[in-house]
Amino acid sequence: MSPPRRTGLAVALLAAGLALGLAAGVALAAVTVYTNNFSSRSEAKELRHSDGKHCRKRERRHAESILVEVTRGPGACGYRPPVQGDRDRPDHYFQAKEKLLKATPKGIRGGAYLAVAVRSGKSSRYELRIFPRRHRFELRRAPGDGAGPFPKKGDSRAIKGVDKPNVLRLQAVGNRVTAKVNGRKVAQVSDSNARQLGGRRVEVRVGGKRRTHKNVVASVDNLKLQVPNP
Repeated sequence: MSPPRRTGLAVALLAAGLALGLAAGVALAAVTVYTNNFSSRSEAKELRHSDGKHCRKRERRHAESILVEVTRGPGACGYRPPVQGDRDRPDHYFQAKEKLLKATPKGIRGGAYLAVAVRSGKSSRYELRIFPRRHRFELRRAPGDGAGPFPKKGDSRAIKGVDKPNVLRLQAVGNRVTAKVNGRKVAQVSDSNARQLGGRRVEVRVGGKRRTHKNVVASVDNLKLQVPNP
């Protein structure tokens, strides 16, 4: 009976080795080209306004993060780091840690969202939004929401609530777009018309859906941009 046990052990060890190999492959699948944890004033200045009319941004020096306020809704404010693709439709993995702060009035928290975007241009982007108060997500495309697989919406327990940090990660590789929140995949879509989006930028975004003059207040931290390992 011992040979079968040895065979079983060998199979188990082989499977473990393959799993480690796959994990190593995943770890090596992307190269980090930019990070920013806003630990200095110069790093805070790197995040530039790129979208939205009613926006305010300032450094939170003690918290080592950026405070973003949307001062009128509905609307959104976008900010971009000083890096972008060197060609149209770049393959990017972009993530940021964002928090909807309790300074946001309770009456507008339900429509307040945090977001990251890739392949962003003047009027186009893939965008992952989360609504912390409702624990909901939306994977959106501009232009083209309402057609095909976009927008993709749902609930996720991975999304943390108000005044708690959420790590948003959005990946666009070829025609496949993958959205993750706090390490958990919440959506994946194949875009049959991915060539329509030629933007090169990445963005962090804060927004609100309700008509109001009250401020949506959020913090932004720990940006990371990666590209596939060639």
